[in-house]
Amino acid sequence: MQKRLCQPFKIGAMKLKNRMVMPPMVTRYATADGFVTKRTVNYYEARAKGGIGLIIVEATYVHEKGPLFPSELGLSDDKFISGMKELTGAVHGYGAKIAIQLVHGGRMTAISLSGVKPVAPSAIAAPGGDMPREITVPKIKEIVKAFAAAAVRAKKAGFDGVEIHGAHGYLIDQFISPLSNHRRDAYGGSVENRARLLIEVIKAVKEAAGPDFSVWCRINGKEYGVEGGETLEDAKKIAQMAEAAGAAAIHVSAGGPANPANTTTPVFKPAVIADLAAGIKEAVRVPVIAVGRMTPEAGEKLLEEDKADFIAFGRALFADPELPNKTCAGKLGEIRPCILCMRCRDDLRHSGSLGIRCTVGAPTGREEQYTFAPAGKPKRVLVVGGGPAGMEAARVAATRGHKVTLWEKEGYLGGQMMPAAIAPHKDRAGALTDYFTVALKNLGVNVKLRQEATTEKIKRIAPDALVVATGVNATFPEIPGLKEAHAVMATDVLQGKGGAGSRVVIIGGELVACEVAEYLAGKGKKVTMMRRGAEIAANVGLATRIYLMKRLQDEGVTMLTNISYDRATDKGIEITTKTGQKKLIEADTIVIAAGAAPNQTLYHEIMGKVPELYQIGDCVTPRNIAEAIREGYVTGTMI
Repeated sequence: MQKRLCQPFKIGAMKLKNRMVMPPMVTRYATADGFVTKRTVNYYEARAKGGIGLIIVEATYVHEKGPLFPSELGLSDDKFISGMKELTGAVHGYGAKIAIQLVHGGRMTAISLSGVKPVAPSAIAAPGGDMPREITVPKIKEIVKAFAAAAVRAKKAGFDGVEIHGAHGYLIDQFISPLSNHRRDAYGGSVENRARLLIEVIKAVKEAAGPDFSVWCRINGKEYGVEGGETLEDAKKIAQMAEAAGAAAIHVSAGGPANPANTTTPVFKPAVIADLAAGIKEAVRVPVIAVGRMTPEAGEKLLEEDKADFIAFGRALFADPELPNKTCAGKLGEIRPCILCMRCRDDLRHSGSLGIRCTVGAPTGREEQYTFAPAGKPKRVLVVGGGPAGMEAARVAATRGHKVTLWEKEGYLGGQMMPAAIAPHKDRAGALTDYFTVALKNLGVNVKLRQEATTEKIKRIAPDALVVATGVNATFPEIPGLKEAHAVMATDVLQGKGGAGSRVVIIGGELVACEVAEYLAGKGKKVTMMRRGAEIAANVGLATRIYLMKRLQDEGVTMLTNISYDRATDKGIEITTKTGQKKLIEADTIVIAAGAAPNQTLYHEIMGKVPELYQIGDCVTPRNIAEAIREGYVTGTMI
């Protein structure tokens, strides 16, 4: 048990049952015009049920011309109150407190969303955004009133408090940052002037909502990856001003294109911006909320060292809503970890998104559909394959009361996650395997490693239900001379089963190829990637791709596209470029990372010979961990 995390504490007059906070994270589960949906309620109710002390509902627009995303929650009109009441009632039913974050997008609001040109402190466009018009002082006063009116609506809807969003490049933060605020009036120049809008909003909200209503703000402790942006010293002054204006807490985040909370590290590092919270903690007397890739262990340490008063768990609660309950029960090994794949961020930004999803938490955002009850009649279930699909199917089936056995032909669980976890920036895949290992053991699943499945073996034990999750077989490209050139598979290289010389050619250009390229380049190898297609990492999510490509470039990896393969020799690979030029790419080692084919042999052999048969994961068709876990979850509920 993490003692301090599980202690009651207060923000203003609001008493919380523990020090764990769910920070605001836009889900896009609302209707197109900003109303709460049943999906919204189910999602937050699941986190309240999981034991969180405080939920801060996602960024909610206060002005009809200031939304950030399609299907974003709104509180710009009284018409939104009734839906919000349903939400607060559901959360309060589990003893959690609930606040809501209020925001205006400023220049981050697109014309396509609001129908008008966005406003900003200065006529400076955000990267890739519409050119804004400089906001007038009367318009500033109108927006201050909009924040106050939205806070009153929040109070009427049953919220326990509001958070004013003064971070992440939205309107209030656009005033705070010297990069986006070039004004020469009372709202520009000095730190005090640039923070004026935030202070006016806090005061207006306090006056409108009354002294018994908790109000606080979220600010950047720093802007990363830019010159001349917000600094921690500025943030300390702004935090002190906010406290003096009546803010009951300071929620410390970070901004900028290189925000560590949104980028991975070669080896997982928790609490990546904790130093910012610690700095603000030194400057104010009100509680400080720390956020940024938190784990229970890291959060407990921050509380112990008095560097924060509350710990916010963001993506970790997408992955496992039960994190607080498990933390306070001392079951840290049973917490399903976020693997930092950033799929949720890609869903947030994708124009066609139907709401954020979580790779490892299949029910996230689908709580109503993805439920299960105890099995009416316990069955003997055999799962063949210990990758993510098979492990999740075994976990869910065992949770429902079935007697489950899992066979894995290798000497370890994890499937493709094991070599993936060896690649730089991917060790959280190993943490996910550790979670499954603990979960299956605690559920009494009979895991048998180095157990090759055959039709005869399966017929002998006669399971009531069989789940085939046999994964894939790596494909070997049809290139003349390749077999004679003694090429090695990418996964073998990552697992140390195949050595690599000083000059390496990698055939393939998607995620696995990129991972092995980074891995080998980090060991000092001269690496060349090549593919027939036009783009490297074309199917990798944008939120991670931009950083992955930069790392490959920084490591000096050569990337060749639009090529055709002529033949492989003991000297390397002979290719033809897009322009028709013939080239020999010299190599000591050729690594194959050119895709895989579904391993369906067992499935077809056993068909019709067991009462229930399911096929899941990559042996259906090669995809990703998200689809594997989703299919495993759904199958576990169906047996």
